[in-house]
Amino acid sequence: MSAISTKNLTKYYGKHKGVSNINLDVREGEIFGFIGPNGAGKSTTIRMLMQLINPTSGEIKVLNQSLSTEQSVLRKNIGYLPSEINYYKDMTGKQVLEFAARANDIQLKETSTKEYAELLNFDMSKKVKSYSLGNRKKLGILQTLLHKPKLLILDEPTSGLDPLMQHSFFDLLKELNGTGMTIFFSTHVLSEVEKVCDRVAIIRNGEIIRTSKVSEIQESKKRTIEVQFAKSGNMIEKYDLKQIDSSVTFQNGIHHLTVQKEIHNALQHISQNAIQDISIHKPTLEELFMEYYEKEEGGK
Repeated sequence: MSAISTKNLTKYYGKHKGVSNINLDVREGEIFGFIGPNGAGKSTTIRMLMQLINPTSGEIKVLNQSLSTEQSVLRKNIGYLPSEINYYKDMTGKQVLEFAARANDIQLKETSTKEYAELLNFDMSKKVKSYSLGNRKKLGILQTLLHKPKLLILDEPTSGLDPLMQHSFFDLLKELNGTGMTIFFSTHVLSEVEKVCDRVAIIRNGEIIRTSKVSEIQESKKRTIEVQFAKSGNMIEKYDLKQIDSSVTFQNGIHHLTVQKEIHNALQHISQNAIQDISIHKPTLEELFMEYYEKEEGGK
């Protein structure tokens, strides 16, 4: 069953395209990544899912319900974290959460908020005006989880969190997903998708250009070779490295090559010359994404 389903979802702001023909199928119980650079249409899509703006055309179903019906029931099953959050500055974090709990007809003490706050190293006793961006984001995360939603919709959730807290947050997402919670994770940071997501949709200029399992993107046969020869300087021409990779580059004493399949032949060619250092690795998800994204951009 689908937790989120859209069909030809389109939004125009006057003559300006926000998104066009967005088709999503987020399955119940998965962590789904929604990736693209800033301005690609991620937040516009999410705001339509949350009925904060209306689509120009297209269909949306969330938790197998049309957004035109049973809104109060539907919203009780969704946790939404926007990319930017503002609270009353003179309230404490605990007061904000107590207020939000009452709005959901629950008692704060009956929730897992204290446990999650400890995990995120968040002090609920301080006033909002004293919180850094990261702590305001932690407060938003706690508020999002108050009512134990079936579906989490997260828009750039780690902005402002330091690397240690990001790690704790990802652990929390995996824990929640283990209970059956579906998580829709929008970000422009590719390494985050690689850490937690099952499947991913890539959006560019308001259009989805690929949807696949993260593992399928990672299974590229490409390899990146970084080699420093015994002789210093740029050896691209002298050692005919363009025979291996026509786009080979030289930077900070290192030659960077990308090999599609025949890595054995590439290493044979390179090893004809004295080598000081060499490393071989799979391209990162971010490198693969950027290559794919730029290729699609060039095809337009």
